[in-house]
Amino acid sequence: MVTIHGPENENTLTIYSRQKRMQSLMAKKSFNDCQHGSVVKLDDVVQSYPMSNTQHIVQDIHDILCSYYKVARRRFVDNLCMQAVDHFLINGPKTPLTLFSPSFVSGLNADELERIAGEDHVTKRRRHQLRKEIESLEAGKKILT
Repeated sequence: MVTIHGPENENTLTIYSRQKRMQSLMAKKSFNDCQHGSVVKLDDVVQSYPMSNTQHIVQDIHDILCSYYKVARRRFVDNLCMQAVDHFLINGPKTPLTLFSPSFVSGLNADELERIAGEDHVTKRRRHQLRKEIESLEAGKKILT
């Protein structure tokens, strides 16, 4: 009903956003080399990424914050969904589970219980077949021993 996403590694997301930014910068300067595929000259790399230490730190902080907010946003949505399910379906004042109190269930006859909580016909038939198979295997085992 509700899927919970596991916490992702912030460092992985930060590295991924750095890689995307670098790849988009380098794609403009790349050319196709028949032997190695798409390549970039070293001088072009240095020229297309001329950042001072301060700019580099600002970019790193930006990437870290973006990564954090991606994880936090997913977690917030998961928590919100879980609280909604908990309130409206399980523990809230108008939850449908209040219908199935022990006194209500104990007042049902066998046919009503079967209709509400019984197995479907396919499962019953399969269970019966398996029981017959077990009985014949046990009979065959007795004959062999």
